[in-house]
This record gives sequence, structure tokens and C-alpha cells, in this order.
Amino acid sequence: MTLQLTFNSKLQLEFAFGKIAQGKEMQLYGEYFPAITPLIMDYENQQVATFSVISSNYPGVSPEMGAFTQWTSLEGYQGFYSDPRFIKVKDLRDDSLELFSHGHFFQSLEQVIEINLDTDYAVVIAKDDFIDFTTLQTMPLESESPVQSYAGKSLTLALWDDNTEKLLQSESTETQVFKIRFNKPTQ
Repeated sequence: MTLQLTFNSKLQLEFAFGKIAQGKEMQLYGEYFPAITPLIMDYENQQVATFSVISSNYPGVSPEMGAFTQWTSLEGYQGFYSDPRFIKVKDLRDDSLELFSHGHFFQSLEQVIEINLDTDYAVVIAKDDFIDFTTLQTMPLESESPVQSYAGKSLTLALWDDNTEKLLQSESTETQVFKIRFNKPTQ
């Protein structure tokens, strides 16, 4: 089965990842997400895709899931998180997650990428370009990104192969590597 990832250069692309706290799945999926669905609609953000994180070299808690989300603007993103409806359920979200890293905005190109749902991919965040990768798209961090922990770096989406595996196994602290598999859309 395949999935088309549609990147729009006029929208703001957010990369986020996290890990659900053990036993908190129903709180996140059964309470938090239903509560924010109207808010998501109001702010017109679009989920490009969600994915499972198979492995990574992210320090500390190992991420297990992630998403690419497109926002109409950075102001819309900030408005979403300051909206009283979000603030009311924020504790539900925070309590259900052991790790949540978000607010990483990258400059996407206008592109549609066909993804095989049975194939592993790499998300690599680094200062370097990787000519040995089967790169699908490389996106620099937005200068106005709310979170600047990846300043001066780009996000590369590539097919998983021996080269990305070697990078994952390397001792680099400057490069973050996520081995991912995209999820089947729920709609």
C-alpha cells in the first residue's frame, strides 16, 4: 500500500515526535484528541503523515511516534497553543506523554512524494548534505521556527539503507537520525 505525502511550500511544515506514557493511551486518544479536533479544524492545520519511530539516536527517552503537520502560518501555530480551548486540555496531553518535542518548522518544497507503507525511511537532522542517501526532500529549519534547537540544520527525508544505518550507529552528537515507518491514514 502506498501513501502520497503532499508538501506545500506556502504552508509551514512542523516536525514533531514523542512517546506516550505507559497506560496513558486512552487518555491521549480517547480524551485529548477528541477534545482538540474542533480546534484543529478552526486553525486549519493539516496532517501530512504520522509515523512510528523504529529506532533513533535521540538522547534520553526514545521516541516512538511522530508527525509532519502543515500550518497555514506560524501565527496560527502560536494561536492554537494560546487558545483557551487548548489550554483547558493541555494537562491531559502533557500527562499522557513521556516525551513530546514539537515546534520544529522546516521550509518544505512543493512536492508530492509516494511512500510505501511497508518500507522504512530516515529522517536525518544535520548540518551536512548526504550525497550517499536516496533523498526524497531536504528542508532547512525556518528562521522563525518557534523552537531553534535545530538552528543551522536541515531535515532530510530519505529511504532507509546501509548509509542511513551507518549514520544511526555512528557516534555523532550533531546529527539526529530517526528510522521511521509511515502509518496508514485513519481516514
